[in-house]
Order: sequence, then C-alpha cells, then structure tokens
Amino acid sequence: MMTLPPLPLPAQLDQPIRYLFTDVDDTLTWEGRLPAATFAALDRLQRAGIQVIPVTGACAGWCDCIVRTWPVTAVIGENGAFWMQQDETTGLVQRHYRLSEKKRHVQAMQLGHMQQQLIDRYSFAHATADQPYRETDIAFDIGQQQQVSPEDQQTLLLLLQSSGIQARLSSIHINAWLGNYDKASTARAWLEQEALQRGLPIEEDEVAFIGDSGNDDAMFEQFSNSFGVANIARFLDSLPQPPRFITSANGGFGFVELAERLLAAPIRTS
Repeated sequence: MMTLPPLPLPAQLDQPIRYLFTDVDDTLTWEGRLPAATFAALDRLQRAGIQVIPVTGACAGWCDCIVRTWPVTAVIGENGAFWMQQDETTGLVQRHYRLSEKKRHVQAMQLGHMQQQLIDRYSFAHATADQPYRETDIAFDIGQQQQVSPEDQQTLLLLLQSSGIQARLSSIHINAWLGNYDKASTARAWLEQEALQRGLPIEEDEVAFIGDSGNDDAMFEQFSNSFGVANIARFLDSLPQPPRFITSANGGFGFVELAERLLAAPIRTS
C-alpha cells in the first residue's frame, strides 16, 4: 500500500487534543539544547489542560529528572520499558515497568554482554555517555558525541536485530532491548490507566504524537493524529507510516509551531 507524504502543518487543527505524546531528542530539543520557547510551550500546554507525555529512548536517569522538573504529566522512557509519573497527592515519583524485576535483571546482563562484544569487535561501536543511567536497554552513540557513518549505523542495527534483540535508530542513538514492548504499546498502556483513573474512555481523536526519526515509527503507526518536526525529512523514505503533518521548523521550534495550533483549538470539557 502506497503511503502519502506528510502535509504541511495546517493553520487550524480539525480536533482539539487532550493528550500529546512527544519524542524528546531533536523533537523537543534542537542541536543538543532545549530551547526556552519549547519549555515555555510545554508550560502553556499544561496550564491549558493539555497533558504532555514525553516518549523517549532516553535513560531512566534523565526521565527521572524530566518528570520531576518539567511541566509534563508523565514520561515513557527507554523505548517503552517503563513510565514515570508523580503522584498528585504526595509528589512521589512512581515507576511502572513493563517487565518484572527478575526478568529485567537477567536481560540487563545479556544486553551488557552483547554491547561489550560489539564494542570490542567494531571501532565504530561506542556506548552512549548515559549508559550507566540505563536500566533496561543498551544504547550506542551514533550522532551525539560520536559521529558514525550511515553504513556503520546499519551494520550495528542489523547485528543487533539478527541476535533477536529489538533495535531502533534515532537521530543520535541506536537503542536495543529485549522485551515485547515499544513506545506505542506502552503509550497505549498509559492511556488505559488514565482512562481507568478518569472513569471515562479516551477517544482516539483526543490523542496526538509528534516525533522526528525512525525510532518513532511505532507511534506514527499507532496514532492517526501524528506530526513530524521538519528534521524528520531524512527519515521519511524509511518510515512504513510517515506522520500526517510536518512542521516548517526543526526540533523544539517545530514543537512550538504545533503547540500554538493546539492552544488555539477549543479544549473538551468532558
């Protein structure tokens, strides 16, 4: 089935959005920094009653910082391994894992062994600087502190996948994990919990996602209200399902464009 290229972000959106899932690296950030305008947009969305949930390959350590200090509702981290959320009453951060502690421990050892083998064998295989703060996956640096050619990126990706490991390519990392989950399935699990707590179903058109790379493919397939920031252009040919719309600006500045459209739309009261 032939897919259509994304359309330019319209001046007005058809439906008001209550829940916005967003990637972090090169979607909220740009050139390694979180623009002040992006943080301000997150704050405005929260104040308007639009819940923002970052869905990222970032490590547990960073996710813990984000959920405590950013104006967001929850954070889904390490490509769907868990979500973190502050209790509204106590302020304590609660962690919800997709796999048991025992299974996570065994898999962490297996993944660590695989990562070391690849680092020892290939000069272009480098663990990310945040690897010590990861709980459930391994990550290779391909564009953050190390620059790895597209050919070598594919070599690493195929080696991991041929070993039965789930692996995804983002704009800066290759993330790899064991477990039958991904960003989209955990986003769905979070929505199910939210619906239970609300005592009301969540309609499909209340939910949207914005991302920037191939690592977001499952989210683009899962949610019909999907958006890409402008820098997703280099990944479009490899995406089975591209986003519905694309912003004119890159990274966090593109996120601000979408935030302005969401804030201009009426918010559901029920």
